[in-house]
Amino acid sequence: ASVKEPKLTTDSAVSSAVPVSQEPTGPGASLLGGVLQHFEGAIGPASIAAEATEVQRDPFMDGLQEYAKVLDGLGGDMGSYLELNIKKLRASKADRTKQGYRDWLLSELPVHQATGYTGYVDESAWMANLWIGWTLEFFVEFFAHLHEGKDTHGSANSAYERTLGKHHKFYQRPLFLRAVSRIPPRDELFAKLQGAGSAADVKRDLGAFVALGRPLVAFLLRANEEMDRRMQQERKALPA
Repeated sequence: ASVKEPKLTTDSAVSSAVPVSQEPTGPGASLLGGVLQHFEGAIGPASIAAEATEVQRDPFMDGLQEYAKVLDGLGGDMGSYLELNIKKLRASKADRTKQGYRDWLLSELPVHQATGYTGYVDESAWMANLWIGWTLEFFVEFFAHLHEGKDTHGSANSAYERTLGKHHKFYQRPLFLRAVSRIPPRDELFAKLQGAGSAADVKRDLGAFVALGRPLVAFLLRANEEMDRRMQQERKALPA
């Protein structure tokens, strides 16, 4: 029997006026500022990020941690979808002397001998990287829609179908969509992200997040493809 897909509700009117300052303050003035600083430290400025062949591990992981905190403040316990996998990264047996994130990931290869190199060990950096890539891809596209002026729940629904919706199992879909439905309407969301800045700062920082996030997601998914190739090579090399 087919599973009926749950639908997100559309934005409802905000019951009371949300005080949102409209005047821009400066780059990174919103709550996304710390995330942007860490991610730029990891992959470089957006102007060259698409060419990155490596990402610095520590600022990337710190950026993920900061971003999970920001998401938790939006409602729906959204940060938990990253936090679970951040813990897997930090608990990994990969070589901690390697500062490059890609090199560090590849050093975890022997761990996956436990599966006969037929798949990723669940409690591993490789599995975490895959799900972080897919999850971050959703949030990047969600923020892209918000930056374009679209409403919260329409943006989330569209982004989900193009990203995480392709990877979630049938039982994961309603859980995630239920969490997303608790994210507030656009104006209230901007107020939550505003911090010491303004609505204009939020809009600008959303755009900056998308500009850094897209090449970062592409890097993470390329790293996953490389890890999968390495695993297949190891499997072929096993004695018959």
